[in-house]
Amino acid sequence: MQKQETLNYAEQFKDATVSFSPFVQRSTGIVQSQTVLKVDTYDLICVPYQLTMSRAVLLASLSRDEIVFFQRFTNALAGLKLMVQAANAREPSKIFCRCMVTGVAAVKSRESVGILSCDFKPIPPDLASILGEHLMFVERLRAQASDFRDRAVAISPESSRHLGFNNYAVMTAGTEQHKLALFSLAVNRIDFLMPMRSPDIAVGTAVSFSLFFQRYRFSVSGTVRSATRLPTGIQRVAAVLDFSPELVDVMGDYFYSYGEKAREA
Repeated sequence: MQKQETLNYAEQFKDATVSFSPFVQRSTGIVQSQTVLKVDTYDLICVPYQLTMSRAVLLASLSRDEIVFFQRFTNALAGLKLMVQAANAREPSKIFCRCMVTGVAAVKSRESVGILSCDFKPIPPDLASILGEHLMFVERLRAQASDFRDRAVAISPESSRHLGFNNYAVMTAGTEQHKLALFSLAVNRIDFLMPMRSPDIAVGTAVSFSLFFQRYRFSVSGTVRSATRLPTGIQRVAAVLDFSPELVDVMGDYFYSYGEKAREA
């Protein structure tokens, strides 16, 4: 049964890439800090950067000389050990992956960081199930995003406490960053105030928001929908947001927990 389920996941999500973030760590239970790649007689402490149903891309602290040294093991067999802490388990479990090293290189603009690519031979059933269940969870969140569309919550001390929002948000527009005061938040839009001395922001500007919650710190892209300069000089701005699984997860828990008590803006 598990083999058939694994084959289904491996086929259904063969083109999907899971890029690691606090959200992915929480969803999969994979403990990034306890990942080891055994190459020949060497144990490399790594962290997962991306995983697919056929490949692992890992980051490791390596000097330039070490990167050159390990490049000699390209196309060599290796063993990848992952630790998984399931939410309902008291102790972490281990997953061992047989793989082939397909690339070792330096990360551009990051000194002493190497990136290693490994192809699974093949992916272990347990790992395929973990990735498949995570990707199914993301699809459920995408469906919930449609259900919660335009259901905004007014940001107040009470709602921030229930949301786990740390009352800290930053918008990046081009090379400039601005600290924001959130007015209301939905899975697909955000309303906020900008400081008095902030430059006028044009409708249609592509922006990125960094939102700080107790559960996650994450970024989400968006587009400015409206911007109005208030008599006080403060700028009130509304923007539409792209899909963010982290935001839908947080907002969904809030709506399910507080339902009718949720204040809408």
